[in-house]
Amino acid sequence: MTLLQELSTAKGEKTQASNINVATQCLASPTRLEEIAAGLHHPETDAALIADCAEVFTKVAEERPELVVPYADALLPLLTHKTTRARWEAMHAIALIAHLIAERITPLLPTLRTIIEHDKSVIVRDYAVETLSNYAKAGGETAHLAHPLLREALTLWVGKHRARALKGLANVVTHLPSLAFEMSGLVEDYLQDAKGVVKKAAKELQKACQNAH
Repeated sequence: MTLLQELSTAKGEKTQASNINVATQCLASPTRLEEIAAGLHHPETDAALIADCAEVFTKVAEERPELVVPYADALLPLLTHKTTRARWEAMHAIALIAHLIAERITPLLPTLRTIIEHDKSVIVRDYAVETLSNYAKAGGETAHLAHPLLREALTLWVGKHRARALKGLANVVTHLPSLAFEMSGLVEDYLQDAKGVVKKAAKELQKACQNAH
């Protein structure tokens, strides 16, 4: 049985258990990711299998993101896939390695902006903002490029993605301390947010601003 045959869709399962098992096998033997990468190139009609393969890359990236870097070019085209699950699994995997593939993310910034502005899936948009956040970790140049997009994401969709955007802005300030004063004023509006995850992200940004002074 090939790894593709062990995926949840191939086995007729509705849970992610089989995909997690395949990811575990790939972590133990990273060369087997080649088999999963091949699954990303199935015809568009086989969207469920494509999404399963992208999920395997996500699970591997959660443990060892460097193993997924060689497959970034296979994952990136899926960010605009017609099937929502394929988009969100691919975006999640890319978010987890964004700081390691900054040179591949830079030309895609307009695409990420469009996705954050228009994609109907909250999950896809969440991971697109997280991609920007982790991209900003890579250095001063990426922080500079991510900054305006993260500022926009902060208030888009009635602020639905504000927690991830605030975390990203903390990464920006870490590399661009000259923005600390500006960000110190901005973060005040979020320190008493009703959502705990937002307050936590706001405190991270506040701390980054304090450390930058």
